[in-house]
Amino acid sequence: MLPIRPLALLGALLCAGVAQAQTANDCPQLPPDSSVRWEAQLGPDFVFCRAVDANGNQAFAVTLGRTATFKPRRVDRTGGRVTIDGNPTWWHAPDNDLMTGTMVRETLLELPTGDYAHIIVRANDEAALARSLRDAEALHFSDVRLGSK
Repeated sequence: MLPIRPLALLGALLCAGVAQAQTANDCPQLPPDSSVRWEAQLGPDFVFCRAVDANGNQAFAVTLGRTATFKPRRVDRTGGRVTIDGNPTWWHAPDNDLMTGTMVRETLLELPTGDYAHIIVRANDEAALARSLRDAEALHFSDVRLGSK
């Protein structure tokens, strides 16, 4: 009976590795110099990707889906126009009464696939906000596919 257990453990480890590899492909490509990694949750018609640092703190998040989950308002625009993976867009700073002391920036991209990417950045200080915005603006979505269309 002992030889079966190591084989079962090896099989479980191989399956976990495959699941992790699939999850990594569901999220956009991070910039090479980024200090964050993806944690992903798959839904029926969306993927929620959290960019977390070495301490497990969320730097920003991306929700990829077939429908837009964020409705940008012109009055919430902040700063100048930016380009994310070839898509011109604006960052928005919506009211955040629920998150006093937290700076929030959001944007919405319509990807060439017809899917949407809602990017949200939350930070407690200007330096963290600048780092997360830099990483978010360097994302690449070219290999991201939401299930089969």
